[in-house]
Amino acid sequence: MTLKTVAIIGAGRVGCSMGFLLQRAGFTVAAVVARSRESAASAAAFIGTGEPTTDVVRAAEKAGIILITTPDRAIRETCDKIAAAGIRPGSIVVHTSGAHSLDLLSSASSKGASRAVLHPLQSLASREQGIRTLPGSYFRVEADPAALVMVKEIVQALGGIELALPQWTPSKESAALYHAGAVVVSNYFVALVDYGLKFYQALGADKKEALKAVLPLIRGTLANIETLGIPDALTGPIMRGDIETVRGHLSVMENRTPQLMGLYKELARQTVSVAREKGSITENTAAELLKIVEK
Repeated sequence: MTLKTVAIIGAGRVGCSMGFLLQRAGFTVAAVVARSRESAASAAAFIGTGEPTTDVVRAAEKAGIILITTPDRAIRETCDKIAAAGIRPGSIVVHTSGAHSLDLLSSASSKGASRAVLHPLQSLASREQGIRTLPGSYFRVEADPAALVMVKEIVQALGGIELALPQWTPSKESAALYHAGAVVVSNYFVALVDYGLKFYQALGADKKEALKAVLPLIRGTLANIETLGIPDALTGPIMRGDIETVRGHLSVMENRTPQLMGLYKELARQTVSVAREKGSITENTAAELLKIVEK
């Protein structure tokens, strides 16, 4: 066994994607753990190597890097089980939760292992998609000093980029704040698109057809964000200071879709802030817009 030998504990999308990329980059995936033998075998076949097993202790014994990619609720329990059976001193135990810090791995630390957190800022819909989208993605890296060099090497092997967080502290608060940002730009974005479709549904459009109609707009907006950045990518009536258009939106919503007004106003307030940063509206216009959406 060498330090570059990996055990994947949790054979879901993240574990399979990382295992595949690490194996391709020269790491050795020695074992793959899932709740069923069938799932473990499927994951090992996808990765291309590794003993499929349901035994986390057996898997951990085979590796210098123990990569826990289970759901968040199972991370501490999994680590505790491995630690209770004994961890090789010098091993590195890693979890991939964005919402948690190193504390979930405290039992490993007490047994002489080093701890690390490696979270990809990426949404993985499938393991096949993961091997395409993880390279080029940013990662949050948090590690005990003895594990830091190896964790940075893992990021490189995955084709990732470390996200610099100069004001990070190893705490639940920092992890929660970081994760909240990821939830907003990914999960809440999906919910925001769903919200936008409701305006077209109010006019009788089929939801699936409406989604097809707005996808080019979404892609264009994302391209603008990528090319121009924020706030320069902002367009639309608030960016232009078009008070009457915004007033017209609210008037028709009040009559036909009052249930949609609350979120519209909240988003408008945030958009006024972006327009101010862009310098496209005066302070007087900003104040008038805020007055309209705060009623």
